[in-house]
Amino acid sequence: MRTLLLCHTFNSLSQRLHVDLRELGHAVNVELDIHDDLTRQAVARFQLDLIVAPFLKRAIPADVLQRVRTLVVHPGIRGDKGPNALDWAILDGESRWGVA
Repeated sequence: MRTLLLCHTFNSLSQRLHVDLRELGHAVNVELDIHDDLTRQAVARFQLDLIVAPFLKRAIPADVLQRVRTLVVHPGIRGDKGPNALDWAILDGESRWGVA
């Protein structure tokens, strides 16, 4: 499956998703989410089946969401919108964490 990993930064969550998707046989391209037009260009260039977007700081353009199946992954518990939520959970030794 041709998959775009659309992320704000290539942090530990993004890196883990990259590795796991490749191990599952996906052809994965990474694009940093810094501008709507760059996102649109990546979608057009890679002819995608799927977008996986971990912890974005901006909304994905509506026209992209309408064209490509998109999964937005947020690593924190419901309501958590802080930076590096998963990283902090690991550093703080949390025994449970979730994907909301």
